[in-house]
This record gives sequence, C-alpha cells and structure tokens, in this order.
Amino acid sequence: MTGARVWLVDLDLDLGLGREGDAGAPPASEVCDAYERARAAAFVDATDARRYLASHRALRLLLSSVTGREAGSIEFGREACRSCGGPHGRPVPVPSDDLHVSLSRSGRWAAVAVRAGAPVGVDVEGARPAGALEHLRPDVSPEDVDVDVLRAWVRKEALLKSTGEGLTTAMSALRLGPGPGGTTTDGRRGLVHDRRSMTGVLLAVAGPALDAVEFTDVTPGVPTVRP
Repeated sequence: MTGARVWLVDLDLDLGLGREGDAGAPPASEVCDAYERARAAAFVDATDARRYLASHRALRLLLSSVTGREAGSIEFGREACRSCGGPHGRPVPVPSDDLHVSLSRSGRWAAVAVRAGAPVGVDVEGARPAGALEHLRPDVSPEDVDVDVLRAWVRKEALLKSTGEGLTTAMSALRLGPGPGGTTTDGRRGLVHDRRSMTGVLLAVAGPALDAVEFTDVTPGVPTVRP
C-alpha cells in the first residue's frame, strides 16, 4: 500500500467513531489501557487529560474500523527512542499486521494516520496569525523565507515522525524542496502531503513513497479537509 488514511478529530465533541452500522462506540474509560489512563491522570489540567484520552480513544476506534478488531483489545508497543533508547518512541500495534500508525494532538484537535506496509507520520497544529512564529525560523526553516514557519514545522515534524527520528533531529537540518504531485521532500526520507481545513487547522502527512492520502473529517459540521 503506497497510500495512507488520515482522520481529523475534534476532541471536544462526543463523536460516535463506531464501525459502520454501530449505534455508537464505548467511552475512553472502556477502550483505553492502563498505561493511557495513567498518563491522563498525570496531567494537571483536566481539559488536557480529557483530550489526551479522547485522542487515544479515537486512535483505537479508527484502527478498529480498519482492522475489524475490538478497540479495547488492541495493544500497543513503543519503538525505542532514538535519543535515549527508552520505550517511548512511535506507537506500534501488537501484533502489527504490517500496519503503521501515527497520532498527533494540538489543543482540541487530533489527527490519526494509518498506513499498511510502510511507515507514516502525521502532525496537526492550530493556525497562528501570519508571522507569529517568525522568531523560530532559524530553528525550523532557515532555508526558505517564503514558507510560513508553522507550515514548515508541520511538514518537518510529520516527516521526522515517519522515520522515527522525531525531534531528536533538528528541524533546521532538513532541507525541503518540491516533490512530485505538489508534495515536498528532503529527497531522502520521504514525501510530505499538506492539508489545511476550513477550520484553520494545519496538517501534514509524510512517509516513504507516500503517493496518495485519503483525508476524512470525522467531526460533525466541519467542512471536509481540502488542499
């Protein structure tokens, strides 16, 4: 599979996210595992804790819709961190069935990406006023003054998540240029697909030889994600 499926989720809405034909879906307390519940309990802010659980519920339910497995029965391992070797790298379904997943969260928004046969990375960020992050340009995108810093950030984080590097590699070390079909690429790691929703959310998906992305908003009342 050379493509990926990506969903944009509003974490502040109570979404069914059940498989087709389901009347609804179980709450986070029933589908999230002990590790996820413990992580949520460690948040000081109750809204952050709720959104964290909602994002992992969405990941499980959407992966369930792809695989047919019960959301609560899906187990995740973690790849080793490239910086310290600890088990907090990318989430990996166990067994993987050669499925690769990526989850990103920013405020009330989450993005979930699923791909078969090859790695995938996704990043989502809420829009900022033009020029608001210009002070970060030297650390993010010194090579291209014509690209908004937040857009460069989203592209590069998605690409680094797809390789498993994450932010252990400095964004300024990546030099992105035009790729095929309107994508961007560093010529080595993979292709990056941009999307902006009419809600102002910036989203990018990346992976090796990623030639197609199917985007879906599962949020009622939110216009479909568009280029």
